[in-house]
Amino acid sequence: MIGVKKGFTLIEVIVSVSLFVVIILSVTSIFKLAIDGQRSAIATQNVQESLKFFLEVTAKEIRMAQKNGGVCEDIPDETIFQVTPQVNGDMLYFKNYYGECVKYYLAPDGPNGSNLRFVISRASGQGANILLDFISPAKIRINDLHFVVSNSASTSQPMVTINLNANALDSSQFESDMTLQTSITSRYYK
Repeated sequence: MIGVKKGFTLIEVIVSVSLFVVIILSVTSIFKLAIDGQRSAIATQNVQESLKFFLEVTAKEIRMAQKNGGVCEDIPDETIFQVTPQVNGDMLYFKNYYGECVKYYLAPDGPNGSNLRFVISRASGQGANILLDFISPAKIRINDLHFVVSNSASTSQPMVTINLNANALDSSQFESDMTLQTSITSRYYK
């Protein structure tokens, strides 16, 4: 008897290759989902870290705000905070601990002015030199900024609530859009 060569039939080869392809595709898609999830988490973390400095600076300065005694022209006398609506969001006016007139607002930045960044403007009084600082990083766009000042008749401590929406300026699909709200009370007791 002639020796029969044992081998795989065409159907067996097609079935085994098909199973191998299905397993490889499922493992690859799971790996891609894990990488995409990690990139999205990193984008969110970057926005949080970038806004953390912004919130720390504003909270410290707002807590130390004082009543205006005719120093700042945009704030009524005997008032601590003044909010004015602007095109790009609200503008918050107050006199800080050092007697400087401070404005918080959004201003366009970048090559075509499409990126909105948080700006702190400080002046020593009426007609003084104005110092502008972009406090939010260039890689973060603040889309919406609103200030709500709550004055209670029973207390002399007004509360400022900051509402903002920001996202990372990234051309990829992993942009992180974040909405934050925080409330800060003034420590002014006089």
